[in-house]
Amino acid sequence: MKNKRNNFICIGAVHKDYLLLLKKKYFKYRTNPISQKKSLGGVAYNIASKFAFLNQNVELLSINCDANIKNEIIKNNIKFTPLTRKIQDRSYTSILNSKKEMILGLANMDNYENLKFTINTKYQKNKNIIFDLNLSSKIIKLLINKYHKKNFICVCGTSPHKVYKVRNLLSKIDVLILNKQECFSLTKEKNIKNSFKYLIRHNDKLTIIISNGKYKVSAYNNNNIYSCKPPKVKIINENGAGDTMSAFFIYYNFLLKSFNDIFSKSVVAGSLQASAYHSKQKNYLQKINRISREIKITSKIYNG
Repeated sequence: MKNKRNNFICIGAVHKDYLLLLKKKYFKYRTNPISQKKSLGGVAYNIASKFAFLNQNVELLSINCDANIKNEIIKNNIKFTPLTRKIQDRSYTSILNSKKEMILGLANMDNYENLKFTINTKYQKNKNIIFDLNLSSKIIKLLINKYHKKNFICVCGTSPHKVYKVRNLLSKIDVLILNKQECFSLTKEKNIKNSFKYLIRHNDKLTIIISNGKYKVSAYNNNNIYSCKPPKVKIINENGAGDTMSAFFIYYNFLLKSFNDIFSKSVVAGSLQASAYHSKQKNYLQKINRISREIKITSKIYNG
Protein backbone atom coordinates (compact mmCIF):
# COMPACT_ATOMS: atom_id res chain seq x y z
CA MET A 1 0.00 0.00 0.00
CA LYS A 2 1.36 3.41 -0.91
CA ASN A 3 2.36 5.85 1.77
CA LYS A 4 0.89 9.06 0.36
CA ARG A 5 3.02 11.20 2.65
CA ASN A 6 6.06 10.23 0.62
CA ASN A 7 6.12 12.00 -2.72
CA PHE A 8 9.50 11.46 -4.32
CA ILE A 9 10.70 13.58 -7.25
CA CYS A 10 13.84 12.31 -9.01
CA ILE A 11 15.56 14.80 -11.33
CA GLY A 12 18.36 13.78 -13.67
CA ALA A 13 19.30 10.94 -15.99
CA VAL A 14 17.44 8.10 -17.66
CA HIS A 15 18.97 6.30 -20.63
CA LYS A 16 20.11 2.96 -21.96
CA ASP A 17 22.93 1.26 -20.06
CA TYR A 18 25.22 -1.13 -21.93
CA LEU A 19 27.31 -3.63 -19.99
CA LEU A 20 30.20 -5.23 -21.88
CA LEU A 21 31.78 -8.23 -20.15
CA LEU A 22 35.14 -9.42 -21.43
CA LYS A 23 35.12 -13.19 -21.75
CA LYS A 24 38.87 -13.67 -21.30
CA LYS A 25 41.99 -11.77 -20.34
CA TYR A 26 41.99 -8.80 -22.69
CA PHE A 27 44.69 -7.50 -25.00
CA LYS A 28 45.15 -3.79 -25.59
CA TYR A 29 44.88 -2.56 -29.16
CA ARG A 30 43.38 -5.90 -30.23
CA THR A 31 39.91 -7.34 -30.74
CA ASN A 32 38.53 -9.00 -27.60
CA PRO A 33 35.43 -11.21 -27.28
CA ILE A 34 32.65 -9.92 -25.03
CA SER A 35 29.10 -10.60 -23.95
CA GLN A 36 26.69 -7.66 -23.88
CA LYS A 37 23.68 -6.75 -21.77
CA LYS A 38 21.36 -3.80 -22.20
CA SER A 39 19.10 -2.26 -19.57
CA LEU A 40 17.52 1.03 -18.55
CA GLY A 41 19.71 3.14 -16.28
CA GLY A 42 20.75 6.57 -15.13
CA VAL A 43 21.15 7.55 -11.46
CA ALA A 44 17.81 9.35 -11.18
CA TYR A 45 16.01 6.46 -12.90
CA ASN A 46 17.74 3.82 -10.77
CA ILE A 47 16.66 5.59 -7.60
CA ALA A 48 13.13 6.19 -8.90
CA SER A 49 12.79 2.51 -9.80
CA LYS A 50 13.63 1.50 -6.22
CA PHE A 51 11.01 3.90 -4.84
CA ALA A 52 8.49 2.34 -7.21
CA PHE A 53 9.58 -1.14 -6.06
CA LEU A 54 8.83 0.06 -2.51
CA ASN A 55 5.34 1.20 -3.59
CA GLN A 56 6.09 4.88 -3.14
CA ASN A 57 4.69 7.73 -5.22
CA VAL A 58 7.51 8.72 -7.56
CA GLU A 59 7.98 11.07 -10.49
CA LEU A 60 11.03 11.19 -12.77
CA LEU A 61 12.09 14.38 -14.58
CA SER A 62 14.59 14.09 -17.41
CA ILE A 63 15.13 15.04 -21.03
CA ASN A 64 12.65 13.46 -23.41
CA CYS A 65 13.17 9.89 -24.57
CA ASP A 66 11.80 7.57 -27.23
CA ALA A 67 8.55 5.65 -26.85
CA ASN A 68 10.21 2.37 -25.84
CA ILE A 69 12.08 3.93 -22.93
CA LYS A 70 9.05 5.98 -21.91
CA ASN A 71 6.83 2.90 -21.90
CA GLU A 72 9.34 1.00 -19.75
CA ILE A 73 9.44 3.87 -17.23
CA ILE A 74 5.65 4.01 -17.01
CA LYS A 75 5.39 0.21 -16.85
CA ASN A 76 7.53 0.38 -13.70
CA ASN A 77 4.94 2.65 -12.05
CA ILE A 78 7.02 5.81 -12.39
CA LYS A 79 5.40 9.03 -13.57
CA PHE A 80 7.60 10.56 -16.28
CA THR A 81 7.79 14.30 -16.94
CA PRO A 82 10.00 15.28 -19.91
CA LEU A 83 11.98 18.50 -19.56
CA THR A 84 12.22 18.94 -23.34
CA ARG A 85 10.09 18.26 -26.38
CA LYS A 86 13.00 17.02 -28.45
CA ILE A 87 14.17 13.43 -27.98
CA GLN A 88 17.94 13.40 -27.49
CA ASP A 89 20.32 10.42 -27.45
CA ARG A 90 22.44 9.59 -24.40
CA SER A 91 23.89 6.37 -23.01
CA TYR A 92 26.27 4.82 -20.52
CA THR A 93 28.59 1.89 -21.27
CA SER A 94 30.55 -0.02 -18.65
CA ILE A 95 33.34 -2.43 -19.52
CA LEU A 96 34.04 -5.25 -17.05
CA ASN A 97 36.98 -7.62 -17.05
CA SER A 98 36.52 -11.39 -16.88
CA LYS A 99 36.35 -11.14 -13.06
CA LYS A 100 33.39 -8.75 -13.44
CA GLU A 101 35.40 -5.79 -12.16
CA MET A 102 34.84 -2.49 -13.92
CA ILE A 103 37.83 -1.29 -15.90
CA LEU A 104 36.14 1.56 -17.74
CA GLY A 105 32.89 3.51 -17.73
CA LEU A 106 31.95 5.51 -20.81
CA ALA A 107 29.36 8.26 -20.38
CA ASN A 108 27.76 9.91 -23.41
CA MET A 109 26.02 12.64 -21.40
CA ASP A 110 26.54 15.92 -23.29
CA ASN A 111 22.82 16.26 -24.01
CA TYR A 112 22.13 16.46 -20.28
CA GLU A 113 24.71 19.21 -19.84
CA ASN A 114 23.43 21.15 -22.85
CA LEU A 115 19.79 21.08 -21.75
CA LYS A 116 18.06 24.44 -21.76
CA PHE A 117 14.53 24.83 -20.45
CA THR A 118 12.25 27.22 -18.62
CA ILE A 119 11.57 26.08 -15.06
CA ASN A 120 7.84 25.39 -14.96
CA THR A 121 7.74 22.74 -12.24
CA LYS A 122 5.44 23.46 -9.31
CA TYR A 123 6.73 21.64 -6.26
CA GLN A 124 5.91 24.23 -3.65
CA LYS A 125 6.29 22.28 -0.40
CA ASN A 126 6.50 18.93 1.37
CA LYS A 127 8.15 17.08 -1.51
CA ASN A 128 11.24 14.90 -1.35
CA ILE A 129 13.43 15.96 -4.27
CA ILE A 130 16.41 13.86 -5.27
CA PHE A 131 18.99 15.19 -7.72
CA ASP A 132 21.66 13.37 -9.60
CA LEU A 133 24.27 15.68 -11.13
CA ASN A 134 23.87 15.01 -14.83
CA LEU A 135 22.06 18.25 -15.66
CA SER A 136 24.03 21.47 -16.00
CA SER A 137 25.27 23.29 -12.91
CA LYS A 138 23.11 26.27 -13.89
CA ILE A 139 19.88 24.24 -13.89
CA ILE A 140 20.77 22.36 -10.71
CA LYS A 141 21.48 25.66 -8.96
CA LEU A 142 18.20 27.18 -10.16
CA LEU A 143 16.14 24.19 -9.02
CA ILE A 144 17.79 23.81 -5.61
CA ASN A 145 17.51 27.55 -4.96
CA LYS A 146 13.85 27.42 -5.93
CA TYR A 147 12.82 24.45 -3.81
CA HIS A 148 15.13 24.03 -0.84
CA LYS A 149 13.22 26.15 1.67
CA LYS A 150 10.02 24.09 1.81
CA ASN A 151 11.14 20.71 0.51
CA PHE A 152 13.57 17.92 1.41
CA ILE A 153 16.63 18.05 -0.88
CA CYS A 154 18.94 15.09 -1.45
CA VAL A 155 21.91 15.09 -3.83
CA CYS A 156 23.60 11.91 -5.10
CA GLY A 157 27.18 12.43 -6.26
CA THR A 158 26.93 10.72 -9.70
CA SER A 159 30.58 11.24 -10.75
CA PRO A 160 33.82 12.82 -9.49
CA HIS A 161 33.68 14.95 -12.64
CA LYS A 162 30.25 16.39 -11.78
CA VAL A 163 30.13 16.80 -8.02
CA TYR A 164 31.61 20.33 -8.20
CA LYS A 165 28.14 21.50 -9.25
CA VAL A 166 26.94 21.59 -5.63
CA ARG A 167 30.10 22.94 -3.98
CA ASN A 168 28.39 26.29 -3.39
CA LEU A 169 24.98 24.82 -2.54
CA LEU A 170 25.85 22.70 0.52
CA SER A 171 23.90 24.95 2.91
CA LYS A 172 20.70 24.24 0.94
CA ILE A 173 20.95 20.43 0.92
CA ASP A 174 19.51 18.05 3.53
CA VAL A 175 21.25 14.80 2.52
CA LEU A 176 24.43 14.33 0.48
CA ILE A 177 25.42 10.83 -0.69
CA LEU A 178 28.86 10.33 -2.26
CA ASN A 179 31.43 7.67 -2.94
CA LYS A 180 34.99 8.24 -1.80
CA GLN A 181 36.24 9.58 -5.13
CA GLU A 182 33.33 12.00 -5.42
CA CYS A 183 33.89 13.12 -1.85
CA PHE A 184 37.56 13.93 -2.41
CA SER A 185 36.78 15.70 -5.66
CA LEU A 186 34.16 17.88 -3.95
CA THR A 187 36.13 18.77 -0.82
CA LYS A 188 39.65 18.79 -2.33
CA GLU A 189 40.72 16.76 0.70
CA LYS A 190 42.66 13.49 0.72
CA ASN A 191 40.93 11.60 3.52
CA ILE A 192 37.43 11.02 4.91
CA LYS A 193 38.06 12.78 8.23
CA ASN A 194 39.06 16.07 6.64
CA SER A 195 36.29 15.74 4.08
CA PHE A 196 33.73 15.52 6.89
CA LYS A 197 35.24 18.66 8.44
CA TYR A 198 34.91 20.52 5.15
CA LEU A 199 31.30 19.50 4.59
CA ILE A 200 30.17 20.04 8.19
CA ARG A 201 31.82 23.46 8.26
CA HIS A 202 29.58 24.45 5.35
CA ASN A 203 26.42 22.88 6.81
CA ASP A 204 26.41 21.21 10.24
CA LYS A 205 22.79 20.10 9.72
CA LEU A 206 23.68 18.15 6.61
CA THR A 207 23.36 14.35 6.70
CA ILE A 208 26.32 12.85 4.84
CA ILE A 209 26.93 9.34 3.53
CA ILE A 210 30.35 8.42 2.08
CA SER A 211 30.85 4.93 0.68
CA ASN A 212 34.08 3.15 -0.12
CA GLY A 213 32.69 0.14 -1.95
CA LYS A 214 32.94 -3.16 -0.11
CA TYR A 215 35.38 -1.79 2.46
CA LYS A 216 33.56 0.82 4.55
CA VAL A 217 30.67 3.27 4.64
CA SER A 218 30.83 6.39 6.80
CA ALA A 219 28.12 8.85 7.78
CA TYR A 220 27.49 12.08 9.65
CA ASN A 221 24.15 12.87 11.28
CA ASN A 222 23.11 15.12 14.15
CA ASN A 223 26.67 15.78 15.35
CA ASN A 224 27.67 12.10 15.28
CA ILE A 225 30.03 10.17 13.02
CA TYR A 226 29.06 6.60 12.10
CA SER A 227 30.88 3.87 10.22
CA CYS A 228 30.33 0.25 9.28
CA LYS A 229 31.63 -2.44 6.98
CA PRO A 230 29.15 -3.74 4.38
CA PRO A 231 28.19 -7.42 4.57
CA LYS A 232 30.33 -9.82 2.58
CA VAL A 233 28.64 -10.80 -0.67
CA LYS A 234 29.72 -12.29 -3.96
CA ILE A 235 29.93 -9.23 -6.19
CA ILE A 236 28.33 -9.78 -9.58
CA ASN A 237 28.10 -6.18 -10.76
CA GLU A 238 28.67 -3.06 -8.67
CA ASN A 239 26.84 -0.83 -11.16
CA GLY A 240 23.82 0.70 -9.43
CA ALA A 241 24.80 -0.43 -5.93
CA GLY A 242 25.34 3.15 -4.77
CA ASP A 243 22.04 4.23 -6.31
CA THR A 244 20.23 1.44 -4.48
CA MET A 245 21.88 2.37 -1.18
CA SER A 246 20.81 5.98 -1.76
CA ALA A 247 17.20 5.08 -2.52
CA PHE A 248 16.85 2.85 0.53
CA PHE A 249 18.55 5.41 2.78
CA ILE A 250 16.05 8.07 1.73
CA TYR A 251 13.15 5.63 2.05
CA TYR A 252 14.14 4.45 5.53
CA ASN A 253 14.90 8.04 6.56
CA PHE A 254 11.16 8.73 6.40
CA LEU A 255 10.15 5.38 7.85
CA LEU A 256 12.44 4.76 10.83
CA LYS A 257 13.56 6.84 13.80
CA SER A 258 16.87 5.16 14.62
CA PHE A 259 19.76 6.40 12.47
CA ASN A 260 21.59 3.12 13.14
CA ASP A 261 18.70 1.22 11.55
CA ILE A 262 18.43 3.62 8.62
CA PHE A 263 22.16 3.41 7.99
CA SER A 264 22.59 -0.36 8.34
CA LYS A 265 19.58 -1.28 6.22
CA SER A 266 20.57 1.03 3.36
CA VAL A 267 24.13 -0.35 3.36
CA VAL A 268 22.74 -3.89 3.16
CA ALA A 269 20.48 -2.89 0.26
CA GLY A 270 23.48 -1.60 -1.69
CA SER A 271 25.35 -4.86 -1.11
CA LEU A 272 22.38 -6.93 -2.24
CA GLN A 273 22.30 -4.92 -5.47
CA ALA A 274 26.01 -5.60 -6.05
CA SER A 275 25.34 -9.32 -5.58
CA ALA A 276 22.51 -9.17 -8.18
CA TYR A 277 19.95 -10.34 -5.62
CA HIS A 278 16.34 -10.14 -6.83
CA SER A 279 13.14 -10.99 -5.04
CA LYS A 280 9.63 -9.77 -4.39
CA GLN A 281 9.34 -6.76 -2.13
CA LYS A 282 8.33 -8.65 1.03
CA ASN A 283 11.20 -11.14 0.81
CA TYR A 284 13.64 -8.40 -0.17
CA LEU A 285 12.81 -6.30 2.89
CA GLN A 286 12.90 -9.33 5.15
CA LYS A 287 16.38 -10.19 3.90
CA ILE A 288 17.52 -6.61 4.54
CA ASN A 289 16.10 -6.76 8.06
CA ARG A 290 17.83 -10.06 8.80
CA ILE A 291 21.25 -9.12 7.47
CA SER A 292 21.19 -5.61 8.96
CA ARG A 293 21.05 -7.09 12.47
CA GLU A 294 24.54 -8.47 11.85
CA ILE A 295 26.01 -5.12 10.81
CA LYS A 296 28.28 -3.61 13.46
CA ILE A 297 28.09 0.17 13.54
CA THR A 298 30.56 2.31 15.44
CA SER A 299 29.63 5.86 16.39
CA LYS A 300 31.22 8.80 18.14
CA ILE A 301 30.41 12.42 18.80
CA TYR A 302 31.86 14.74 16.19
CA ASN A 303 34.53 16.96 17.75
CA GLY A 304 35.54 18.94 14.70
